Amino acid sequence: MLLININCKTKTCDFYQLDMQIKKGKVVSLRYVMKDDDGEIIDNTMQGSPIEYLHGGGNILPSLEALLEGLETGTEKAFTVHDAQLNKPIHFEIHIENIRTATDEEIEKRRVLKDCGPGCCC
Repeated sequence: MLLININCKTKTCDFYQLDMQIKKGKVVSLRYVMKDDDGEIIDNTMQGSPIEYLHGGGNILPSLEALLEGLETGTEKAFTVHDAQLNKPIHFEIHIENIRTATDEEIEKRRVLKDCGPGCCC
């Protein structure tokens, strides 16, 4: 839990709690290594840019989304995903970089929106 000090020009300060747990309506930024049962790397975002997704938007495997629910910024975790869409287990090592509240437009469109410049197709 993160406390933000707002309006502290007087002797009394206002503090607001920011909920930084993964739950529906949050945009999650994470890095991961994905491996098969033989330990072969399928995908690795640890060195590149983190991926972002809207939690609850249906953009990742439901079983993976369920395992991420409740995790906090800074969490590092390893787990195995068994999903009906996969025909074999997939092993993940993840690092949660950032969590923020999704905008109304992101929730409406069910995906993360990025301003990536002219001609953007995000």
